[in-house]
Amino acid sequence: MQAFWIQAGFIPRARQLAALLGLAVAYIAAARFGLWLAAFMHPSVSAIWPASGLALAALVLFGRRLWPGVLLGAFIANWVDLDWHTALTIGAGNTLEAVTALWLLNRFDKFHSRLERMRDVIKLALFAAPVASLVSAVVGVAALVMSGLLPAERFAQAGWSWWLGDIIGCLLFAPPLMVCYHYWQSGKYAAPAVEVWVVLALMLVLTGLPITGLDILPGRDGGHYQLFVFVIWAALRLGLPATTLVILCAAALATASTLMGSGTLVHHVAYPVLVNLQTMLVMIALSGLLVAAAIAERKHTEWQLDQLARFDTLTGLANRAAFQEYLDRATAHAQRHGGNVALLYLDLDHFKNINDTLGHQAGDELLQIVAARIKASVRNEDYVARLGGDEFTVLVIGNQAARAAAAVAQKILQTLNEPVSLLGRDYIMSASIGISALRGSITTTGGTVILDDAQELMRQADTAMYRAKQQHCGFLYFNSSMNIAGKRQLFLESGLRRALEHNEFELYYQPKIHVTKGHITGAEALLRWRHPRSGIIGPDRFIADIETTSLIEPVGEWVLREACQQMVAWCHAGLAGQRVAVNLSARQFSQPDLLLVVDQILQETGLKAGNLELEISETTAMSDAGQTLKILTALKQRGVHLCIDSFGTGYSSLGYLKRFPIDAIKIDHSFIQELGRDNDAAAIVTAIIQLAHSMSIAVIAEGVETTAQRDFLVQHGCDEIQGFLYSMPLPAEDYAELFGQHA
Repeated sequence: MQAFWIQAGFIPRARQLAALLGLAVAYIAAARFGLWLAAFMHPSVSAIWPASGLALAALVLFGRRLWPGVLLGAFIANWVDLDWHTALTIGAGNTLEAVTALWLLNRFDKFHSRLERMRDVIKLALFAAPVASLVSAVVGVAALVMSGLLPAERFAQAGWSWWLGDIIGCLLFAPPLMVCYHYWQSGKYAAPAVEVWVVLALMLVLTGLPITGLDILPGRDGGHYQLFVFVIWAALRLGLPATTLVILCAAALATASTLMGSGTLVHHVAYPVLVNLQTMLVMIALSGLLVAAAIAERKHTEWQLDQLARFDTLTGLANRAAFQEYLDRATAHAQRHGGNVALLYLDLDHFKNINDTLGHQAGDELLQIVAARIKASVRNEDYVARLGGDEFTVLVIGNQAARAAAAVAQKILQTLNEPVSLLGRDYIMSASIGISALRGSITTTGGTVILDDAQELMRQADTAMYRAKQQHCGFLYFNSSMNIAGKRQLFLESGLRRALEHNEFELYYQPKIHVTKGHITGAEALLRWRHPRSGIIGPDRFIADIETTSLIEPVGEWVLREACQQMVAWCHAGLAGQRVAVNLSARQFSQPDLLLVVDQILQETGLKAGNLELEISETTAMSDAGQTLKILTALKQRGVHLCIDSFGTGYSSLGYLKRFPIDAIKIDHSFIQELGRDNDAAAIVTAIIQLAHSMSIAVIAEGVETTAQRDFLVQHGCDEIQGFLYSMPLPAEDYAELFGQHA
């Protein structure tokens, strides 16, 4: 039945009607109080009109649709003493005042009724209230003059008092109603109650007692400027809600003191005294509101700076600094009280591909989605942070934190595996998580690890994350065996950096033989590390480490430059008619300045582009086929020879393969090794040769070690052969000698 009344609109209408009637009753009470004060202050108009503040607050907080409640209340309140048409005119002026003030407050930008900004207080006190009150004053005083209740010669004096009275009502009563309503709604305000009572008590002692004739400071001139001290005190210390109430109490004391200055209630206040009182009330309200708003603005600015310093602006999560501070506190507490802390260190897999292919805006959107999913996956007591880039951390605290971390990690990974829609397409994300525990009881194959330091906790979680990424296993707990591997990795990386700085790298060259003609067509440049103590180190022991660090770009550039310089030297020595092949890693190929680097090296070394061959793996070529096509086309236009390496191991699109401007494909050695033992491998090699020749692409076979393999390749039309059957990779001098023998 209730659903019917709601659908029919009766319940919302009933609520609105109740709101209108409630506002009308409140307005009548406020207006009658103002008219009661008028009996002591001004014979015709009220010098303080609380109803104007009530009406303005109601419309600001609940909307302009409540204006009929203002009109009804103003009409009834004035109809008690006036004829109906005069009362209706004055009521219309009061209503127009509230509506005008609301319009002016939102005229240029949205008015914030919390009054926590200086410009909102200024708009209320110096713009909306004075202008809107002028409307009510002109309409109201004109109605009194036209009804014969006010002589025309007193229009200006009465209008001035009416205008100031409505301004005072707006400044004294609207702010506490608006501010206290917002804080009551949020429930976040907690004023220092003792200090509030101290302020009120001192105001009463210094200002209120003289009203009863008990002046503890006799001999004063009767002014109430000491009230400013308490108002400013409240504004500086107590916050806006308490400040608005202190302003209201100060105004009440000043008014009561004026009416009962000698201990007895006066029946008429002289006009100069009345104007002084009104001016003082305006100044008390204005000074208190402005100072309180300035303090609130400063606190908000400090809060914003704190947010920027402690929270990530993109995801809203805690940032690295805040997380480190929280981690330090949590580990210190756990060490003192025997608690348990576990740290999850999360890194997204292949996030760079999203940024590179879809752009940084899509990458930012993905990070926001990931942050929300991680936050939704953890418990309320867990602490989530974004350290930067695509790295996130979760701190799990509790007696079973070390064990609970696994459940949290599984839930995060499960949530991240759900499709993400970016630019109209769905993507599946994955992540790698490393877990370390403080005072944990997790025993793994590598042993139990108990930590003593927050930094160590971070380091070990980071190490476990990288191991999980290498093993593609989702998440791993840190164990002591990882320390050994981590130290080895650190030692290797530092050694590789030293090798680059001290020119410890050198190139070996493996020749490629033309199948039918038998001469050398060129060589593939292969990197070696001449370690000062270990001697020559093969690429299988360090290439993977280079490719996972920032060294891949400078080392790759060194290889390309060294190979080009050597090719130029061979040409000058009469060893022309060949090409030098250089492998480009996936990270090198995705470099934005790849073309610039190639152009620069060719220009510096003086090598003709036709003497350079660049090889990229099939997997790299197809990771972003559209971008690959653009880069290969640009390289081909320069005259560079192009080859797809490790062909057959990826998932090439034949459509793209046909469009790629490549000169050759290199069959992966894994297929060559199976020739004579696996019919499927033979069929694949045969198909690759036929496919490539149908598109006028040359075929190179790598890893040829036996005459049987060579004979099979010759029989099926392979163009070039590379492998130990002919030659191992050789130093530059030995290669030059071999080339001369086959010239």
